[in-house]
Amino acid sequence: MDELKVAVLGLGLGSQRALGYLQNPNVRLCAVCDIDAQEVDRFLAEHPEILGYNDYKTMLRREKPDIVNISTPDWMHLDHSMIAMKYGCHVLVEKPMVTSLADVEKLIKGVEKCGVKLMVGQNYRRTAMGVLAKQLMANRTLGTIFHANAESFQNRFFQFTKSPWYMSREHPRAALLGTGIHGVDMLRWLLGEVEEVFAYGNNMIYEDFPHDDFITAVYKFKSGAIGRVDVSYACTIPRGAERLCLRLYGSEGTLENDRFFLVGSESERWEGQTMPPMKDPFWQEIDYFVKCIQMDQTPEIDVREGARNVAACIAGVEASETGKPVVPERF
Repeated sequence: MDELKVAVLGLGLGSQRALGYLQNPNVRLCAVCDIDAQEVDRFLAEHPEILGYNDYKTMLRREKPDIVNISTPDWMHLDHSMIAMKYGCHVLVEKPMVTSLADVEKLIKGVEKCGVKLMVGQNYRRTAMGVLAKQLMANRTLGTIFHANAESFQNRFFQFTKSPWYMSREHPRAALLGTGIHGVDMLRWLLGEVEEVFAYGNNMIYEDFPHDDFITAVYKFKSGAIGRVDVSYACTIPRGAERLCLRLYGSEGTLENDRFFLVGSESERWEGQTMPPMKDPFWQEIDYFVKCIQMDQTPEIDVREGARNVAACIAGVEASETGKPVVPERF
């Protein structure tokens, strides 16, 4: 198969994605686009062989890429994805796929109408922690899982000041959907489908944020397991401590991030598992998506799996606002 042409839209996280395409021998990064001309110039200074644009449709019309990587603000994902698909492009879009159930419906119809592939980036599935958790679950090493929790405690004051779209009142970004979707995705991937969710939230610290800056959501899974996803944007923690923490509690053992403890352990200590060197998870996603296109396979996190993640998060936000359990929409 001929090499695939790629264009990247958005040079925040997109700059990291662009480097991932540069290391893949089956694609050619032909262009990047950002409304901020300085961001484009900064990228082109290191990669002068790539073309830069400030207008999205002009880039698509001139370059005719096979793949568009969309790394723009959350609320722009629908429009940017629909435009790319109308130009016949496959799409890799960052999480959350979209920000409303109405947009979920539109995007599903768009993918089906255009006949292209769409994949949502959920990079934690490809971290060492994620790989280990999936292996333990597949082998039933931990036994019957009765509880799991995913925590993302962060301090986002600096990032949100630097990139004010995160705290836009015109396009409010719920913490559970914008960041907690990592934890929701991990729990759904490991435990299966959600039956209902209840949640509490508050906005006691980051008062300028137009939504709750803390939320704890409790998910009841069809398996009977209970999961919890916690997200905070206003923690007082050291730099570098802002990562997703995952715990699985089972009848035969417990996982805590990248270590585990099993019934009958002679050492009475946590155990680890040496993992082979791994590529950057964002780059792994790129390699996988390219392979899906080449092999004409449906990506694991396609438009409907992305929809189920969005629905589970929106249900949590609704539960927090109404004080009532909510059943997520089914896709």
